[in-house]
Amino acid sequence: MKKLIILISVILFVATVSASRSGSEYAAQDTTAIVSAELIQEAGWSRNWQMNLPLKSGETLDRLHVMDSYLYAMTNTNVLFCIDREKGSVRCSSQLSASRLPVCKPLYYEKKFWFIVGNEILVFDPVIGDFTIREKFPQVGSSAECGLARNKDYIYISGSNNRLHAINVDGLWQQFTATADNDSPIVSALATDDIVVFATQAGNVVGMAPNKAEKLWQYDVSGRIKGQLVLDGNDIYLGSFDSKLYKLGLSDGKLAWNTPFHSGAPIRDSFVVGAEIVYLYNPLNGLYGVNKQTGQPVWQAPSGEGMICETPQKAFVFVSPGVVKVMDNKTGDELVSVNFSSVQRYAANTTDTVMYLADTKGRLMSVTVE
Repeated sequence: MKKLIILISVILFVATVSASRSGSEYAAQDTTAIVSAELIQEAGWSRNWQMNLPLKSGETLDRLHVMDSYLYAMTNTNVLFCIDREKGSVRCSSQLSASRLPVCKPLYYEKKFWFIVGNEILVFDPVIGDFTIREKFPQVGSSAECGLARNKDYIYISGSNNRLHAINVDGLWQQFTATADNDSPIVSALATDDIVVFATQAGNVVGMAPNKAEKLWQYDVSGRIKGQLVLDGNDIYLGSFDSKLYKLGLSDGKLAWNTPFHSGAPIRDSFVVGAEIVYLYNPLNGLYGVNKQTGQPVWQAPSGEGMICETPQKAFVFVSPGVVKVMDNKTGDELVSVNFSSVQRYAANTTDTVMYLADTKGRLMSVTVE
């Protein structure tokens, strides 16, 4: 009976969303293919589906993220769409926050999306199509940083007071705070049940105990840090304004490569860690494919902006102003180049061999590669 009630609620919610996002205030939908069937077929790939998001006039698709069986889409007005990746249909949608507020990439934990907006935690459950937690923490302040992490006992939030706030999951009360020795703003955090690691704007990377403000190790880079820490198994990857990509051991904070990889320009944004390659972008030199084991570049794609998906040997990368190049992750060779001139948005997918392509008007396409 409980499952039936939940199912009925979801159906009603989706129906309400569909009804509310229709009418004359919404933009006309373009049903032409983002990428032609001929180009996809010539490349040896297969199209799965194409759909249109119901966007209002003046509303544009801002970003896409792959999370488990869902494709998460955010508009420039902070409307969140949760899309079934297999079916190509909107599972649910919601106004996440006021359109003027910045929203960072969500944390995916226990099959839910975790957001931090200002000093508010929002937890969105795609199964029921609604928020299960909307909780403000005045002690955190209104921070624009993207420091949000979670383990089984705590939620960790970087505050405007340069502190990492540990919020007990049971009751949502603050148990302790932590900070760097130099009191630098905390820009990123990650957590396991055994350790918490945070990075500061000044270039400090600090490992601490998960249940108290006890420092276990610290590694200092020579430049500022703005992007997110990325955890991959027992390794941490981070980029710095000193132009270097670092790989550190999670347990001891020691450098795992002989030397960091030097990209030739400050690393401001996040990067993507794949199965064997780290895909690193900078605006001066384009996109690098860096071997995870050696820290050495396998290939470089000038004007490359980001990876779309990968196979065990190939990387599918987006190159400005609208080309997808296939790079060999073993030899470093460019294998093929395909015109994707209508594509303006894409998701970085390390889960499977599917490309998710879009334009700002809300057209979305799924293509399986080989």
